[in-house]
Amino acid sequence: MKTMHATLFAVAAAALLAGCSDATGTAGSGGARMQVAAVGDNGGPSAYAAPEGNGARYAVTTAEGTVDFRARVYVQTQAGGWVELTGGAAQQAVVDASGRAGSVVFATSSVEAGTYTRVRVVFEQVKANVSGSLAISSGLLTGTVNVDTQGDGSVTVERQVSATVSTGATGHLLIDLNSDVWLNQASASAHSVSEAAFAGAVQVTAS
Repeated sequence: MKTMHATLFAVAAAALLAGCSDATGTAGSGGARMQVAAVGDNGGPSAYAAPEGNGARYAVTTAEGTVDFRARVYVQTQAGGWVELTGGAAQQAVVDASGRAGSVVFATSSVEAGTYTRVRVVFEQVKANVSGSLAISSGLLTGTVNVDTQGDGSVTVERQVSATVSTGATGHLLIDLNSDVWLNQASASAHSVSEAAFAGAVQVTAS
């Protein structure tokens, strides 16, 4: 009898967790696939206009070098649950900061066919390696530039998307780091950029 009660309790607990709107799980077997890629910059400096009265904040210099990051990626189902696409651990990728080399795929996972409405990217480390020098408002930026994670060790970015994946098909997520935007807001002396500047620049699109 005790064994039966324990089993019923476990089943009930599992059902309760499954119904939680913010429950996070790792994708596994499913009728579709989701692929995640990243690009250093997908727009070019001409795509970004300086805010009125603050022209020095956004320079028009294109960043040259690479961006090295580790991140975990989640998608949200229409029911509100979160599914991880990175297999339970942060995945590393190195992309061309200028974006000219194209995107890099760093995660592919099986998912249930359906529509996913939001993407959550948890960056555990972001580091740019600027080749040459980048002329920005605070001086000449060279060498390694770190995104300041403000002591908690990560930067979380959430964006709304509409990714519908059919059975047997593969959906695609593209994380555009928009390197030109946040590197042009870096401190040339501290070789760092704020978490807010980085998080505000990142974009995610689905196809």
